[in-house]
Amino acid sequence: MHRFERETLTVYGLAAALILMMASASIAYRSVDRFAARAALVQHSHVVINQTNVLLSELKDAETGSRGYLLTRDKRFLEPYEQAVRVLPAQLQTLKALTRDNAGQQQAIAVLGRLTAQQLAILREGIALEPQIDHDRNAKVMAIALQGKRVMDEIRAVVGHMAADEEQILRRRTAAENSDSHRTKRWVVLGSLAAIALLLAAFWALHHEIRKRRAAQEQAEKTALELADLYNNAPCAYHSVDAQGVITRINDTELAWLGYTRDEIVGKMRHPDLMTPESAERYRQTVFPLFQEQGWLKDVEFEYVRKDGSILCGALNATVVRDAQGRYVTSRTSLYDITDRKQTELRIRQLNAQLDQRAAELEMTNKELESFSYSVSHDLRSPLRAIDGFSRMLEEDYADLLDDEGRRILQVIRDNSKKMGQLIDDLLAFSRLGRKPIEAALIDMDALVDEVWSQACAEARGGARDAAPRLRREPLPAAWGDAAMIRQVLANLVSNAIKYSSRQAEPVVEISGSQEGTETLYQVRDNGVGFDMQYYNKLFRVFQRLHGADEFPGTGVGLAIVQRVVVRHGGRVWAQSEPGVGSIFTFSLPKKETT
Repeated sequence: MHRFERETLTVYGLAAALILMMASASIAYRSVDRFAARAALVQHSHVVINQTNVLLSELKDAETGSRGYLLTRDKRFLEPYEQAVRVLPAQLQTLKALTRDNAGQQQAIAVLGRLTAQQLAILREGIALEPQIDHDRNAKVMAIALQGKRVMDEIRAVVGHMAADEEQILRRRTAAENSDSHRTKRWVVLGSLAAIALLLAAFWALHHEIRKRRAAQEQAEKTALELADLYNNAPCAYHSVDAQGVITRINDTELAWLGYTRDEIVGKMRHPDLMTPESAERYRQTVFPLFQEQGWLKDVEFEYVRKDGSILCGALNATVVRDAQGRYVTSRTSLYDITDRKQTELRIRQLNAQLDQRAAELEMTNKELESFSYSVSHDLRSPLRAIDGFSRMLEEDYADLLDDEGRRILQVIRDNSKKMGQLIDDLLAFSRLGRKPIEAALIDMDALVDEVWSQACAEARGGARDAAPRLRREPLPAAWGDAAMIRQVLANLVSNAIKYSSRQAEPVVEISGSQEGTETLYQVRDNGVGFDMQYYNKLFRVFQRLHGADEFPGTGVGLAIVQRVVVRHGGRVWAQSEPGVGSIFTFSLPKKETT
C-alpha cells in the first residue's frame, strides 16, 4: 500500500473515531437531556397528584372543621374552612395550569371546581344555621351533612380519577425513560467500542507510519550523505555565491583545482577574487549584473588563478535561486576545467594557420603545375605535329625507297607520336576536371546511358553497330550532378567494359542502378578479362595500367578521371574483379537534399 494511501486511511480512521466519539457524546447528551425532560415530567406528574391530594385534604379539613363548629359552636373549628375558602381557588388555578396540556384533566378540573364550589356552598349553608336546638335544625344539619358527603364522594371520585390518569402517565413516562436509558447505554457502548477499535487501528497505522518514516529518514540521511559525497567529489566544480558575490558554498573538486582550503574561501572571498584581473573586471562590470537580472549563465569562459599562481581556464554555468518575492538569494554554479581544451584549441589554431599557409602554397604550386602542364602540352604538340607531318611526307614521297623494315619503323614513329598526342589530351582533360565548377542538375540516366553506349560502340567498332557487345540495362534512377562530368564517367566505364570484354565470344555489358539510404548507386559489369585484386591500389592512379598496351590500348587516365569526378560530387567509386571472369565498377552519388 502506498504511503499516501496509508496516511489517508489513518486520517479517515481518526476522523471516524472522533465522529463516533462525538456521536456517542451527542447521544449521551441528548439522552441526559431527555432524561431530565422526562424526570421533569415525572416530577410534574407527582406535583399534579400531590396538588389534587392537597386540594382534597383542604376540602376534608374544611368539612371536618365545619362539622366541629356545628357541634361545638367553637369558631376555632372554622379556620380550616376559612383557609379552604382562601386557597382552594388558587390551588384549582395551579392544578389547571399544571394540566393545561391534558384535555381530559382539564375537564376533570372543571368538574372538580364546580364540585368544590358546591361543597363550599354546602358548608357555608351549614355554618349559617341558627344555633338554637330543636328537632328541625337537627334534620337540616343531617340533610346538609348527607349532601356534603355526596359531594365529597364525587370530589373523591374525580380526584381519584385524576390521580389514576397521572399514575398511568407516570408509568408510561417511566417505561419510556427506562427504554431510552437502555438504548442510550447500548449506543454509547457500541460507539465507544467502535471508536476504540478505530483508534487502535489508527494508532497501529501511525506506529507503522512512524516506523516507515524513521526508515525513510534514515534513507534520506543516507541519500543526503551520498549527495554530499557526489557534490564534493563530482568531476566538475560546484559553488554558490550570495547577492554580493561572496562564495557561500564550494565543493572539494573546485578546492582541489584551485589549491585552496574551504576555510580560506567560504564566507571570505568573492568569486572574482579567484580570477585574473581581466576576467574579474569583466565579471564585475558585465557578467554578474547580467546574471542577477536574467537569472542564468551558460558556458561563460573565465581565467582563474590557482593558489600556486598557475592559470585555470573554466567554463561557467549558473542559475539563480530567488525567494517568493523574486529577490536574489543564492546561485547554483558549475565550473568545468577547459584548460586542456583551450590549449588544444590554441594548437589547432596554430595548425590551422600552418595548414592555411600550406594550402596557399599548394594552391600556388597547383597553379604553377597547371600552367606548366598547359605550357608543356602546347609546347609538345608542335614537335609532335612536325614528327607526324614529316613521317607522313616521308611515307608518301619515299615509300618506294624504303624496305619493309623501314616502313615498319616509320609506322612505329607515327603510332607513338599519335599515342603521345593522346596522352597530352588526356592529361589536359584530367587537369581541367580539377578546375571546372560543378553545375548540378537532375540527370536522366537512362537517356544518358543510351547516348554514351551508342557513341562507345561506334568508336569501338568503327560504326559497325552489329559488332557491338550485348547490353543489358535496367531502368536507372535519376542522378543529381553535372551532366557533362557524369557523362565522362559513364563514357570511360562503358568504353573500358567494351574494350576488356571484346575478346569474349559473347561479350555482355550490364548497367544497373539502385537507391540505398542517402546514396544512388550505379554499376557497370562486364564479362571481360578482369584483373587481379592484389593490384587494386594502382587502379585509379594516373597513367597506371594493369594490362600492357600491346594487349589493350589506352593511356591509364580514364579511371583516374572517373574517381576525380565522383569524389568532387561527394560520392565514392570502387571495383571488384576476378581474372577471366569480368569486372564490376560501382560509383555512388549523393541524393539531392530536399528542404
